Amino acid sequence: MKKYFTSILFVISSLIYSQNLFAKDQCNIDQKVNLNIFKKNDYKFYNYICESSEGSYLKSYVGDQEKKVFVGDYSDFAAKESPKLLAVSIYQSNKRKPPILITLNSSYYCCTPQIEGEIYQVNLYQINKNKILNLKNITNILGSNAEGFEGIAEGKVYYKYKTISEIKKWLDKNY
Repeated sequence: MKKYFTSILFVISSLIYSQNLFAKDQCNIDQKVNLNIFKKNDYKFYNYICESSEGSYLKSYVGDQEKKVFVGDYSDFAAKESPKLLAVSIYQSNKRKPPILITLNSSYYCCTPQIEGEIYQVNLYQINKNKILNLKNITNILGSNAEGFEGIAEGKVYYKYKTISEIKKWLDKNY
């Protein structure tokens, strides 16, 4: 009887555990953007919106017809709405430096007495190509400007780098 009870308990716990073990996030293509990195329309940026047990998040890749390279993901499970990809662009320096992939994401916060507005996140990736495309995350050069909030939080708050043009102006001066 004890052996029978232990076997049933093992089977039930295995079924519960296996559902979490084999659960896959569901991802669907959200946006596809043509990029001009080394020549016109040589790469594409693929943005996927994925659903997990925690909520929605974004997953992005850069690729050509042969191969896709993982760029990164963006999530903010505390936000009111699903995260958004606002913009993607390539920055070409005048100083013979490698090009930079710029991504700009946001999440909307609301419905609390203290805070309402958008949180922005900028990511920068230096692009190198030997035989394969290589992305190096260099977001740290922005310092505390990599993220920011615009909205109401004990008064009106503004974030300067919520557009690609503002980010490129900063890169012109600092990259």
